[in-house]
Amino acid sequence: MADLEVKNLAKSYDGKTKVLKDISFSIKNGELVSILGPSGCGKTTTLRIIAGLIPETSGQVLVNSKDITKVPVYKRNFGMVFQSYALFPHLNVFENVAFGLKMRKMAQSKIKEKVVAMLDMTGLSDLATKFPAQLSGGQQQRVSLARALVINPELLLMDEPLSNLDAKLRLKMREEISRLQKKMKMTVLFVTHDQQECFAISDKVLVMKHGRIDQFDTPQTIFHHPRTEYVARFIGYDNFIPVSPDSCQDKYHIKVAETVLATKETNSNAKVLTIRPENIALNSETAGENTFTGKIINREYLGQSFKYTVHSKLGEFQVEETRQKMRSSGDEVTLTLPAKHLHPLLK
Repeated sequence: MADLEVKNLAKSYDGKTKVLKDISFSIKNGELVSILGPSGCGKTTTLRIIAGLIPETSGQVLVNSKDITKVPVYKRNFGMVFQSYALFPHLNVFENVAFGLKMRKMAQSKIKEKVVAMLDMTGLSDLATKFPAQLSGGQQQRVSLARALVINPELLLMDEPLSNLDAKLRLKMREEISRLQKKMKMTVLFVTHDQQECFAISDKVLVMKHGRIDQFDTPQTIFHHPRTEYVARFIGYDNFIPVSPDSCQDKYHIKVAETVLATKETNSNAKVLTIRPENIALNSETAGENTFTGKIINREYLGQSFKYTVHSKLGEFQVEETRQKMRSSGDEVTLTLPAKHLHPLLK
C-alpha cells in the first residue's frame, strides 16, 4: 500500500489544448479517493498518467515520496481495473487472475496458492475454469478486480469500472469494492461520473472541471458545503440565487429583491446562493427569517415525495416535500430557506 502525491500535473496533446492544468493532490495510505466529473473534464487522463499509460507534459507523480514520473508502466506495482474489463478471452478465470503473477515469474506453487485465495475472497472459486465469454458482466468485472488485487498492488486504479453494469449489479459490485478495499487496506483512486457511486464508497472526492480541481474534500463536506456553483450543480443542487457585489449588507446577510437573506456561512465573496430542494420549507409562518411567498406552477410525483416548481419574487425554486397530501398547481405557498442550509458559492 502507498501514499500518492500528484504535483502540478499538466497535459497538452497539441501544445495548445490543455487537458490538465497544473493539478495537485495527495492520497494517504489506505484511502479510497474518487475523481468525479463529466466526460471531458480530465479525470481519465489523470488516472492514465498516474498509471504510466500516457506521458505527462509537466509535473510529477510520487509514490511513498519517490518520484515515479518516468518509471515505465510495467515497473509500477499498480493494479488497474477498466470499464471494458480487458480480460484475455483465450484464458479461463484462473489463468486471467494468474497472469500478473506469471509476468513476475513467481513460482507455480505460489501462483496457485495466491490465485486460489483471491478467487475465494472474490467469490469466483466455482468459476475458475470458465472463460470470459461464459460469464456475466458482473462476473467479468469481478475477475478483472481479482486480477488487479492478486499482485498485492501498492495502488489500485479504477476507471469507470461499474458503468457497463445494470443498476442492481452496480450496487452489488460497489459494495464488493468497498468491502475488499477495507479488508485489504488498499490505496485506491477511483474514476467515475456517478455522484452517488463515489459518495457511497469514498473517503475523499476530487471534483474536476475543465482540467482543474474545483473541490477536494470529504463526501459529506462536498454534499453539505459545495464551494462553487459548478460543484453544487453537479451534485444535485437545483436552486440558485444570483448575488450582486453591492447586495451584501454584512458577511452573514444579503439583500435580494428587497428580501434580506441570512446565512450561517461567510458570504463576502459570494456570487450566488444555493439550497437543496428538500431543505426548503413550505407553509411556514409568513413572518420570519428568509421567508417569502410564492405560487406553485408545476408538480412532479417522485414516489416518496413530491417536487414542486414555485414562482416567487426571488425567482423560481424547486422544492421537494415528503408528505401524503399533494399540493396543486396554482396554490399560494410560503417558502422558508433555513439559514443553515443556504450556502454562498463562488462561480
